[in-house]
Amino acid sequence: MRPRSGLLAVLAVVVVTAALAAQTKSPIDGVWKVAEVQTTGGQNAGTNASPQPGLYIFTHGHYSIMTVGGDKPRTVIPQGPPATTDKEKLTLYEQWAPFTANAGSYTISGSTITTTPIVAKNESVMKGTPQTREFTLEGKTLWLTSKPPSGQAGATTKTKLMRLE
Repeated sequence: MRPRSGLLAVLAVVVVTAALAAQTKSPIDGVWKVAEVQTTGGQNAGTNASPQPGLYIFTHGHYSIMTVGGDKPRTVIPQGPPATTDKEKLTLYEQWAPFTANAGSYTISGSTITTTPIVAKNESVMKGTPQTREFTLEGKTLWLTSKPPSGQAGATTKTKLMRLE
């Protein structure tokens, strides 16, 4: 009887652990590729159906975002000594500027996701307020919608992400 009781206890722990893990897993957990960006309002209104590379990773309440903005590849900079002229520095800036990178924690409340950066390419992002977006999950497609703060003018951006895993 003892071996059977021990086996049942182990099985119960496994089932409970799996059930708890399933309950805490977010529906957006996974790796997502940027597939499209729609902007309404503002000077950059339009749809970019061929965005530059971008990944969003959500897992266990944490996230990482790395994207290249725009619709054209960044200029290739030859490797060599550090930039010293103003022109070289401007070229490096133009390559660096459209790149977004930040990671931190996230929470979901209904159809709203709030990301709180812990580390970011730009220090001001780490010191800023958490970013809130509406989300819609349709199979392997995740839409994130960023709106300007209530009462303020600005563009609304909808980002279409496709699940990679």
